[in-house]
Amino acid sequence: MTRFTYIIIFVIMIKIQDINVPTKGTGKYFQITALNFVVGSTTTGIQTYWQIFAETTDEEGNASSGSMLMDGNLPMDETTYASWGTDDSYVVNWALAELGLTAAE
Repeated sequence: MTRFTYIIIFVIMIKIQDINVPTKGTGKYFQITALNFVVGSTTTGIQTYWQIFAETTDEEGNASSGSMLMDGNLPMDETTYASWGTDDSYVVNWALAELGLTAAE
């Protein structure tokens, strides 16, 4: 029996340029999670999970991520995964490009 182990590689959230999510609100934050790296698998690509969040402001005026507006999975193929290297901004920029989003300045 083959046994697979799933490891979360990282989770990162960044601010993005506003995106209108119909019937839900305005997305201002993007989070990507590298869901799995399957130990013992012959596949070297990974699965990512992304989310877009609204913004909320506390009583003191501090902005932070609010409710989740939309989400999905985004597979990264072997070639793209091999190009990742040690710079985690690579996967963030890749996902933003795949989804047609832009990081906030």
